[in-house]
Amino acid sequence: KKMQTSGDVTNPMSAKIAEHCESLSYITTGIFVISLFLSILRPDPTLAVCLFGFYGAHVRSKGAVRSFWVFLLLTVCVDGMWLAEYSALRPFTWTQMQRMTRREQVAVALSVLNVFYKLVVVSVSIRLQMLFGRREEAIAHAVDTAAASTSSGAAADKRSLASRDGAAASSQQFLVSAI
Repeated sequence: KKMQTSGDVTNPMSAKIAEHCESLSYITTGIFVISLFLSILRPDPTLAVCLFGFYGAHVRSKGAVRSFWVFLLLTVCVDGMWLAEYSALRPFTWTQMQRMTRREQVAVALSVLNVFYKLVVVSVSIRLQMLFGRREEAIAHAVDTAAASTSSGAAADKRSLASRDGAAASSQQFLVSAI
């Protein structure tokens, strides 16, 4: 069963945002759990970065989601460097894999699994950031449309009180439906 989200789920954009936020939360939870166990075996900065993802999905913040996926890509680089330079997998041969201790095998396996999940959540995060951008454009368009006409349908001067009231009311209605 899908988690209950606030907002108007009949609005397709709000529904997509809610779905992507939910996916982001679930995948980030998986990354967080894997990183928790991985931090026992080797240093891993991913736990702190996951907080950006949880926050961004919870408050639906474009900036937090962007920071999350950018920093998460940096942790993918750190994982790659660890696998290439510091893991017991050097040199990358079948014989070397057989010589690794169980602890080293677990560290390598969790690192590879975590990189895969990180790349998946980066994709989800980028799509979510684009949805936030489209929502912002739609809100700006609604405000501009409301500012261009009065309640009677006649064109209003953008500096007039009627256009400001109409723009404010329209943007509030749109924000409520978009969230």
